[in-house]
Amino acid sequence: MSSHRIHLKGPWDFAWLTGPFEPATGIERSGTVTMPREWRTIFGANSGSAQFQRKFHAPTNLEAHERVILVLTEVRGPGSVSLNQHPVGEFQGTGVGVEFEVTTFLKTFNQLVVTMEYDALAEPVVPGGLYGAVALDIRSDESKKL
Repeated sequence: MSSHRIHLKGPWDFAWLTGPFEPATGIERSGTVTMPREWRTIFGANSGSAQFQRKFHAPTNLEAHERVILVLTEVRGPGSVSLNQHPVGEFQGTGVGVEFEVTTFLKTFNQLVVTMEYDALAEPVVPGGLYGAVALDIRSDESKKL
């Protein structure tokens, strides 16, 4: 099986959803940030839930034997993923990667939404939130290739 990875780096929109929010210097409830980024660098020591959104174009020239897998390489905190307003899956976010097949949800232009919770005070010395790369893996199953 071969694979090609497209990273969804760059600007993501973020918004604080629930939980008490104590503003600090440089900490905002919503805005745009370059991802990946650790929770505390976005929200400070605030614990609660937030939403991260990224728009992207679909990979082109996909063949019938190729699948597109959304990969969150490192995430800490429970949450869910949707693509183009379709629920894709949920995760517990224990600091390791999670994957979701998204081939059937792709459109020409896409909106990815990751909604998650994080307790910034529970584990102050480990990274949290959506702190690892988010990518699309295009995987080819050579046995299904015509």
